[in-house]
Amino acid sequence: MSAGAGMGGDGAALRLLIVDDERLARSRLRTLLAELWPDAFIDEAAHAAQALDMMGRGATDAVLMDIHMP
Repeated sequence: MSAGAGMGGDGAALRLLIVDDERLARSRLRTLLAELWPDAFIDEAAHAAQALDMMGRGATDAVLMDIHMP
C-alpha cells in the first residue's frame, strides 16, 4: 500500500486528528476521511487542550482543525 492510500511514510497506518468543537462536524469529517483512507487511525478532540494532550501521547501525521473555536 502506498503512502497516499492510508499509510504513513514509515509504512504504519496514517494517524489523523480532527479538532472541532462541533460533534457533527467531527463526525462528518471522520466519515469522509475514512472513505479516503480506510486503514487510517482517526482520532477526535473537542478543543485545543484535548488535542494537545492527545498529540503529546503519540505521533500524529496530520491535524485537521476548525479555525473558529472558542
